[in-house]
Amino acid sequence: MPCAIVAVAIRAPRRLNPLARIATLVAPPPLILAYHGISAVDPRHDPSRLFVPPERFRHQVERVVARGYELVQMAEFARRLSAGESLERTCVLTFDDGPQDNYEQLHPILRALGAPATIYLCPGLLGARYPWVDPAAGIRMMTANHVRELSSDPLIEIGSHTVEHSNLGDASFDEALAEMTASKRAVEDLVQAPTVSFAYPRCMYSAACPSAAERAGYTSAVTCGGRGGWSAFELRRELIHTPDGALTFAFKELGLYHRARELAPLRLGRWITRPYRHRAERGR
Repeated sequence: MPCAIVAVAIRAPRRLNPLARIATLVAPPPLILAYHGISAVDPRHDPSRLFVPPERFRHQVERVVARGYELVQMAEFARRLSAGESLERTCVLTFDDGPQDNYEQLHPILRALGAPATIYLCPGLLGARYPWVDPAAGIRMMTANHVRELSSDPLIEIGSHTVEHSNLGDASFDEALAEMTASKRAVEDLVQAPTVSFAYPRCMYSAACPSAAERAGYTSAVTCGGRGGWSAFELRRELIHTPDGALTFAFKELGLYHRARELAPLRLGRWITRPYRHRAERGR
């Protein structure tokens, strides 16, 4: 599927905080953002804080574009990396699992902004209840029809995320290859197009996984959570959570979040404020 880039005007973001203003003066490094759901979910039902409200997501995309980033799909990012082309000011919006709001909420925002994206699916979970939130949230995975409709839009690339979200952290080469091949074929059968992009579930992958991903026929594999780098089958992503405000997002844009949070003053601050953070998740 050919890659599309942002080609329409996006309204200017709200006033940037000091760190974000400094960031606009720094040559932007490559950036791959990792999301899950785009919808307003009661935080008491979302313990992992995987769902970002639509308006906040839209503002985050606008900020990235305001910093001069070009938005591309993962397949195009991997092509440029393989060709040795510059990845400065290149950003990919990625989405894991395939909750139904990717069809209902995310897709209209991407179309309004002209923003391309890559969605990683678990084909064995289509239509099932989304297992990482409380059942009371009422969230389900996209159906096969949803995925087919999305795949017909040039802005959307469909990637693979294993068949049923299998943890590959301890997988042997043969185990990883079998899982990656099976999910690749299932997604390709669904969308009737090549599937070349893969995301490791839970960001976990064994030493054998990068070689297995290449053997399976992918051109990239992405992780997150501070893991990986800029090797095609161990690509780092910045994972965006529900409570990420402007300051946290700015650190993630710069690739500084995981290093900064380990600084002694910030560790002390997190310990002091722990009883007061994310009160909504506890219903208080």
